[in-house]
Amino acid sequence: MARRVDVPGLISLLEVTDPQEIRLLDGDSRLDRSLAVSGGLINRLRLARLRGAFVFDGEPLPALLGREAQGREVRHAELGRRLDEGAEASSWRQDSAFTALVEGVAGQADAEALGPAAQGLLGRRFRDDYRADEATFAAARRLNDYPRMNALKALLQRLSGRLRRDRQLLHERAQGDPMTLHATSVAVHNLVGALEAMRALAGTPGASALSQAAVLGRCLSAPETLLRQVLAPLSTPCSPRRLVPGDLVLLRLAEGVRISGDQELAFMGDSWARCPARRFILALLADVWGRALASRSGEGA
Repeated sequence: MARRVDVPGLISLLEVTDPQEIRLLDGDSRLDRSLAVSGGLINRLRLARLRGAFVFDGEPLPALLGREAQGREVRHAELGRRLDEGAEASSWRQDSAFTALVEGVAGQADAEALGPAAQGLLGRRFRDDYRADEATFAAARRLNDYPRMNALKALLQRLSGRLRRDRQLLHERAQGDPMTLHATSVAVHNLVGALEAMRALAGTPGASALSQAAVLGRCLSAPETLLRQVLAPLSTPCSPRRLVPGDLVLLRLAEGVRISGDQELAFMGDSWARCPARRFILALLADVWGRALASRSGEGA
């Protein structure tokens, strides 16, 4: 299920969707997150887009740090501990945004309210005074889309100053904190995707009879892709040709989850790059779903 795209001097890319192949390649230390300028023209442009979007004050956001980056593992573990504690305490229930999420999933508020509410709730897991609104969520959505935009649209984002203004707004609201920036600019979109899917599911006949596991299995939203750069020559059954330094590997995570229903894959649970928010997100979604169903049931009583 891998696809090789190779035009000398232009692009050298391997796309992978099979869950086993995703795990195989992700576990190989010869592939890593890297923003080093390398490869053909399109490879370089992809990496330049990532740098333009997700490098702040000279430092990449956590989602772009290589596996051996100084301090990455320690910060990763500390973040997981903090979020696990938040999951145990159901800390989101004290946040006014939680009510907005429940109402949005229950269909009692506009779907557009889910984005700013989710962004605010996540931001306040790191900074008590984080403030989200329609402008900050729109900025986060554009920033997240920027690396995958067509070339003309991306150029207009830069020439118009829109990219700079979006980055500045998100940076100011996060007060420059990388973890807050990551949560509110990158991770938030997967949470919103899950909430939107839950909203659609809640309105279908028989939704209340579904188990929690079934709901999460249908609604979890994984990142569309994970990008890795080849750092050392690598022969793999996933590719018809040997991978060489500068080649890019695109792990199509969301598609892999869709075809497999593998919840662990959605969070890369057995990977060095595993999502530290797994327990927190699952508990939050389960709580929102339960309360949204109760609210809908109360309406019909």
